[in-house]
Amino acid sequence: MKRETVLCVTPNAALDRTMVVPDFAIGHISRIDGAIAVPGGKGLNVARAVNILGGKPLAMGLLGGHTGRMVAAMVEEDGYEAAWTRFDGETRTCTIIANRDGESTVINEAGRIRPADWQALADDICRTAERDDVSAVCLCGSIPLGAPGNAPIELIRRLKAMGARVWVDSSKTALANAIRARPYAIKVNREEIAAALGIALLRRRDIEAAAGRLIADGISLVVVSLGAEGALLAAEGLVVKATPPAIQPIDPVASGDCLHAGIVSALADGAGLAEALRCGVAAGTVNAMYAGGAQFPYSHYQEILRKTRVETIPA
Repeated sequence: MKRETVLCVTPNAALDRTMVVPDFAIGHISRIDGAIAVPGGKGLNVARAVNILGGKPLAMGLLGGHTGRMVAAMVEEDGYEAAWTRFDGETRTCTIIANRDGESTVINEAGRIRPADWQALADDICRTAERDDVSAVCLCGSIPLGAPGNAPIELIRRLKAMGARVWVDSSKTALANAIRARPYAIKVNREEIAAALGIALLRRRDIEAAAGRLIADGISLVVVSLGAEGALLAAEGLVVKATPPAIQPIDPVASGDCLHAGIVSALADGAGLAEALRCGVAAGTVNAMYAGGAQFPYSHYQEILRKTRVETIPA
């Protein structure tokens, strides 16, 4: 069986409400035609983008309460597979406000669970990752309050022992912990990796050196988003950079998640690393042209992909 399913885990799932408010200003009253409500959290953004790109996502995460039921129903309506872990609480809600300049203000609830909820999620993930068709396990986003302080170290180690290819996209303590467990790959932006390593990354060469250090420590792939400049991918003996065309952004929220989705989808289809990065950068770029997070049409992605360039960077 072809290993093509991408397991997209959102430990701290949310209902995301996005409002495009051209004249947004603190202390002012604004009126808009409506808001976009979608299942949120980084893993759910990845799942939605994988689905748009023609891949096979399998969404997992903790859901609770009325909001959790809404998120589950929305994913079912989107038509891709999900396997939720329920907890006795309420799934968080996050608010995104985009202005006329393509800048977004994000207000995230923290989310809270019990240690037993985290253990139940970890057990469910490991059981599902045993499926023969799973090509990657993507652990995405923040860890909710109440989870063990060393999360997700033990989960990553369990998955690695099973032979799973674990991708991590997180920040702060969760990212630092994940790096200690040496997953197969990490996808971060330059601020996240700088904070996790406790160093300054002022130039591209600094980023390349930091990625090389992680690879030397046992991580196979490091992807660093550079925003509008594209992204870098480093592996043993290889550094490539993909550069997108210039665009006018509408809402950049979830562009990093779409970058992640583009890469893992392309790899599941058998693409090489350079082409996978090109696909990821195209997906992240086209996402920024639409409000709501992972709401872009496939035809526009193909147009951006044709204009996205990739180059090998000499060592």
